[in-house]
Amino acid sequence: MSKRSMSFGSNAISAPRIHYERVAYDTLRILWVHKPLVAAVFGVALAALTVALVLIAPRYTGEAMIQLSFTRDEPVTGAKVQPTAAVDAAAVVDSAARIIRSRGTASAVVSALGLDKDPAYTRLSLPVQALSVVWSVFGLPAPAPRDLAVAHLMRQITVTNDPRSYLITVAVTASDPERAARLANWVASEYLRGRLLQQAIEAYAAAEREMTELSSVFGPRHPSYFNGRAKLERLKAELTAAREGEAAQHMVRFAAGQSLLPAETVMVPSGPNTMLLFTLTILAALAVGILLSSLAERGLLWGAVPLPAVLRASSPAPRAGRGLSWWRNSV
Repeated sequence: MSKRSMSFGSNAISAPRIHYERVAYDTLRILWVHKPLVAAVFGVALAALTVALVLIAPRYTGEAMIQLSFTRDEPVTGAKVQPTAAVDAAAVVDSAARIIRSRGTASAVVSALGLDKDPAYTRLSLPVQALSVVWSVFGLPAPAPRDLAVAHLMRQITVTNDPRSYLITVAVTASDPERAARLANWVASEYLRGRLLQQAIEAYAAAEREMTELSSVFGPRHPSYFNGRAKLERLKAELTAAREGEAAQHMVRFAAGQSLLPAETVMVPSGPNTMLLFTLTILAALAVGILLSSLAERGLLWGAVPLPAVLRASSPAPRAGRGLSWWRNSV
């Protein structure tokens, strides 16, 4: 291989590196020349971020946990422990998480706490108000307060599950730490209340089958039949109370082998993420500063944008041939 071909290959390899080095150096030079303009952009961006952080209310998150257990003590042919789930445990945990984040659970919490009468949950946003005007023109009904409250609550709820540990985390974000913890506990409690209702239905169905067997074996006058009848009436009363929601005034902490670890009030805000917003603001200000400095370098900014007199006086006048072409001509 000749020296000429080797030098050509090395030049071809180093050409992109030299190009990017020139671009980076030229960008830094432009930013330094127009540093008053860049400083003004950073100042405006940081001022806007400060105002936004003042206007945005802090958010707090309450986390309640539900621990699932797949065994419970049930008398089978003695004191034995019978598994209550015959399917994959991960599928059971995932199904429970889906039920918790469902609209039915949110609707039950709205009914229990009366959120459909809370203005914070029934207030229409500006886009929805505009749409409601359009809907009224076409004769469509406006959204009901209950639907608005349910939709608002569903946006606050975040449900995560870990099938390996059989834990479900129910997180609710709100502007008040006590309300966030209370809502998280009630969302988990309404799920357990549904499990209690299902458990009562299964127990009542089993008692009915037992009554049928006792009637066919011993007859309606046997003491076992009377005991079974009393048990059936008691289960029927519990099932009626669960269906009508008479027990909805208290929280449920245990149902069908699943226990609630209630949320506690956390006074440390979970949002907004100040560091993330600051980083994004700095990056956006840097991008805008580079853009405006490049336009000013090429003489395209002064006539199009009326800048303050201080920036005009401190920034040099644009010269023809500056920019990337300045590097090309100087090399």
